[in-house]
Amino acid sequence: MANQTFRQTLCFSYNRRLCVTRRAPICRAGTKSRDWFRGARMSVRLIKVWSGGLLNAAKGGLWALLCMACFATAAQAQERREREPNSVYAERRARLAAQVDGPIVLWGFTGHEEVSQTYIFEQEENFYYLTGHNEEGAGLVIFPAVKTGESSNGPREILFLPAKNPEKEEWHGIRMSPSDPGIAARTGFSTVQSFVEMRAAVERLAKYSSNICTILPQGKTGGYPHEKEVVEWLQLAVPQAKLKDIRTQIGAMRQIKSPGEIAFLKEAIDLTLVSHLEAMKSMRPGLYEYQVSAKMVEVHAWGGSEAEGYAPIVGAGPNSTALHYDKLSRKIEDGDIVVLDVGAQFAGYSADITRTIPANGKFTPRQREIYDIVLGAQNAALAALKPGMDFCGKGDKSVHKIAYNYINSHGKDLHGKALGTYFIHGLGHHIGLNVHDAGDDCTPFQPGMVITIEPGIYIPEEHLGVRVEDDALITESGYKLLSERLPRDPAEIEKIMAEPGLVSAKGERNEACGDVAPDGAAPDSGAIHSLIEKYAKSVDGADTALAAEVWLDSPDVSFIHPLGHEHGFAQIKQNVYTRLMGETFSERKLSVHDVSIQTYGNTARAEFYWDFAAKFRKDGSPIATHGRETQLYQKIEGRWRLVHVHYSGMPATGERQGF
Repeated sequence: MANQTFRQTLCFSYNRRLCVTRRAPICRAGTKSRDWFRGARMSVRLIKVWSGGLLNAAKGGLWALLCMACFATAAQAQERREREPNSVYAERRARLAAQVDGPIVLWGFTGHEEVSQTYIFEQEENFYYLTGHNEEGAGLVIFPAVKTGESSNGPREILFLPAKNPEKEEWHGIRMSPSDPGIAARTGFSTVQSFVEMRAAVERLAKYSSNICTILPQGKTGGYPHEKEVVEWLQLAVPQAKLKDIRTQIGAMRQIKSPGEIAFLKEAIDLTLVSHLEAMKSMRPGLYEYQVSAKMVEVHAWGGSEAEGYAPIVGAGPNSTALHYDKLSRKIEDGDIVVLDVGAQFAGYSADITRTIPANGKFTPRQREIYDIVLGAQNAALAALKPGMDFCGKGDKSVHKIAYNYINSHGKDLHGKALGTYFIHGLGHHIGLNVHDAGDDCTPFQPGMVITIEPGIYIPEEHLGVRVEDDALITESGYKLLSERLPRDPAEIEKIMAEPGLVSAKGERNEACGDVAPDGAAPDSGAIHSLIEKYAKSVDGADTALAAEVWLDSPDVSFIHPLGHEHGFAQIKQNVYTRLMGETFSERKLSVHDVSIQTYGNTARAEFYWDFAAKFRKDGSPIATHGRETQLYQKIEGRWRLVHVHYSGMPATGERQGF
């Protein structure tokens, strides 16, 4: 999505048929029995969840896999499907408290910010970042850190929630309330009180502190109406207190992403990559922009996305030059260039990816010329991307300046003028809980930041707009392109668009579903089927040697499962095959069925359901469960290799065993 340095932005969408059975939530947020495992599963490695060590943690992970089946505690209606552990949010609050000289008072959204019938509640970002809770009508008080020599009597933080309201729950589903059993463990707050008590608590605070820290509105209309209402409430409750802004401190924290946040962003990015590939394969003249958008959104929703990261942008022909075009009403014509700026949201975290493709599958010479210039500018910026660089429009550390200079020195418009004037937005921005996340253009990049790199050229006179946008994680030595699996090369895009597809009853081009693949992809589909069979056998035998024939031996491969997020084949072998499968279970049997394989050039996606049966080594008790899995493959030097796995458990339907 185009950066708003010049306060202009863009949007996009897509059209495609998809057969996806991607993922289901493991333990839903708010389940009391093993809720902390939901968060634990997003850590970068097998974490120390139980004091008994990694083996106990592995067994605990199996509980996480089965918590939906074995524990029938109802999920909280408004909680996100996935979140980080309570300890992560607690650590953020502690870091913030150490930076202030007075108590912090924040409100979440009330749920009355929007009157539309289509409104779905989504928490205020800063409140969510500090609490991990998506309940409406919540409040938060954080006391400043205890100084050396001071006593620490009483709570150091209080979460305020609306009181239990059974009548409202009949209409809208279960809500968390202060009176719920185990509410402290579920929320991560030792003190949880009714929201009606918040004013009295703040009034007491003002007797001991002259400063109250909150988020103040920016400008006359900034944060309207939420931030303005919070400030007015505080001015009425504690008129003698001085209100101090903590927006900058929270924003600085949000710029550096935790391992869990990076994992959520990767999920959003992976879903977005699939939708863009689907768009490339189904694009043709005669479709409407809204049809392309609808199918891309469908891909995201099927894959577990709770919402779009922003309004989809699908701009064809003249609409390709409008940065935030969202009407999506034009019929795509032969010869059009189409800008697709569409990004999924996962667990509240938004991807932001743009590709520009020819409607008929072949760039015209002029379209290709402009595309090559934009791609060259992006590559020039990426070559310089590392800690210490920035998005500033000036200075020797500016990647924006590098991209602009490239565009301005390559190619001309129809009147012989340089193209720099047609690069009308910033080069990029941070992504996270907001698609334009906290982060100033002139703040130097630091490891852990996730940003977009998105040069563009927009020439209204030629009805020609091109933007190429990717998401990058800043590392210690440079960057990692999180969206690298989505082709940027125009020749590769044309190749994908030229791949044969099936024709529906209406004569529309469509992609094969289930075990059926287009004729040209049959050999690849068979090779991947064979790898899936080997993959199942490697799990059965906890066989790392056989696993090495399936997986790409690389530190970049990943495996997301209920216990954690493994990075690199070495870690997958140790934690998944040896410790979890080998040391925890005997008589393992993994069965795979309903396999769907989709190929996109040198990339492929496999989806399937699985059944797993085994016995615990400790006491011989049986375990049986089932779920579904998504796998991503890459063809490297003519050989397909597994590069990513994400599996999730499904509710048990038969008699529960083993516990």
